[in-house]
Amino acid sequence: MEGECVGGFGRWQVRLAGLLALPVLLTGLYGTNYVFLAAHTPYRCHVSQCEDNGTLGTVSPESWSPGWTSFALPPGDVCSRRLAISDACELESFDNGSSVQCDSFVYMERRTIVAEFNLACQEGKRALVGTVHNVGMLVSLPIMGYISDKWGRRAALVVSGTGAGLLGLCKSFAGSYTAYLLAEFLETVLGASVYPAAFVLMIEWLGVEQRILASLLLGIPLSAGAATLALLDYLTGYWRLWARIAYPPSFLLLLYPWLLPESVRWLVANNKLSQAADVIKRAARWNRVAVPEDAIDKMLATQSGPVEDKNEVEDDEEESLFRAFIKYGELRRRLLTCFVWWASAVFVFYGLAVRAHALAGSPHANYALLAAAELPALLLNTLLLDRAGRRPMLTAALLLTAVALIAIPLLPDSEGVWGTALFLAGKVGATMALNALYVYTAELFPTRARQRLLAACSTCGRVGAILAPLTPLLARYGTWVPPTLLGALPLASAALTRLVPDTLGRRLPDRFRDLQNTREQSLA
Repeated sequence: MEGECVGGFGRWQVRLAGLLALPVLLTGLYGTNYVFLAAHTPYRCHVSQCEDNGTLGTVSPESWSPGWTSFALPPGDVCSRRLAISDACELESFDNGSSVQCDSFVYMERRTIVAEFNLACQEGKRALVGTVHNVGMLVSLPIMGYISDKWGRRAALVVSGTGAGLLGLCKSFAGSYTAYLLAEFLETVLGASVYPAAFVLMIEWLGVEQRILASLLLGIPLSAGAATLALLDYLTGYWRLWARIAYPPSFLLLLYPWLLPESVRWLVANNKLSQAADVIKRAARWNRVAVPEDAIDKMLATQSGPVEDKNEVEDDEEESLFRAFIKYGELRRRLLTCFVWWASAVFVFYGLAVRAHALAGSPHANYALLAAAELPALLLNTLLLDRAGRRPMLTAALLLTAVALIAIPLLPDSEGVWGTALFLAGKVGATMALNALYVYTAELFPTRARQRLLAACSTCGRVGAILAPLTPLLARYGTWVPPTLLGALPLASAALTRLVPDTLGRRLPDRFRDLQNTREQSLA
């Protein structure tokens, strides 16, 4: 609608993409910060017979592994020490046949919360940070989805972005593990909806032929934010300093009510026609397109519905989402299929991020490499989604992920070069699938509930994100189990793509009954 009226993709859309780049980049920076801030930190027992209390906490490299550790600490068990039978630090002073649980620890470094809050031998507490983060996303998406549909995409973006910055900054002052967990949860509740709000706002400002540009224009800063996370953690070396540098830029979003335009589709759907006309005129001026007043009025009248159909439109506007779900079989089909897609895709996407630390080499370099792997996925989607179609590309991406990950355990050396290559290929496929899902899902649902339904699908995805950190625990049943599971889920999802129509080149539906019309047209 508005894309065609103001000249397609022009200076106005470039300005919009530039404004959205900041909150999306910050989302990439904050989104998985627990991977580094709550990362595993090497530790060992503190042995009072051989070292004083000055080594409690973090120590120098010289004090980390002195000679006495060979007889005071049992090999392969970092949570226990040999039983001391005297106060001397000698071989004969320790019982080689028995050990006791440690009551104090020494850490190799202090960069994460593990050393800060003394979480040695409490892997459950460390993993709980990621779980709480993803539970916060689960809570956030329906709340912010409602705000977006009720008060606008811009309001949801500003509240979500600045709220995340404020709570993240508070997190840097947490004095206990419990306070840190609470701040992590609240930060995510507020901040998890930046990307969905930005994405919906972007696609609603583009014409039919430029919709796929939204995934590229927003995907690049999202990937850059993830790479910045690794770089900033490497440079700062301490989680509190990282937070105090990373979160303050989000307060720039307080300027966005004056800088960022609202979605015209949302304004029209909520009967704010005068505001919609003003924004279209501004966009036309930016794109240097002459738009006659009567053309704007005619377009808005068309979008708000014909006069003779006014009662039907009013009935449709008052129809609740629950009633629509019961009434329209096509809505049920699309929504349930998207639920499965999102749960599977997000589980695999985050499962790969968690397993990145298992790759050989620097964890910072590995994470940056995974972030870089998203760029070819974005480019492939941009080149092919508008040519091959949404459904064929989603199917191909899911199959690529499945084949690459299932093949890893079949290699003689799964941690070698070929294993890493297949891992990155799986990451490319997973990124392509998740990126395509944002486009595809947003196009499958009507304007009046698009943000809420996209949020509902993304909420199902967060169930997968909550479970993803647990995948390394499956390795105890066999090293082949985690990659095989991560490959089997997209294989099952690929089989479901035949249940919904392709949306390539189709006009976005505005009302629930438009879905049924689309279904009938696709079957005709």
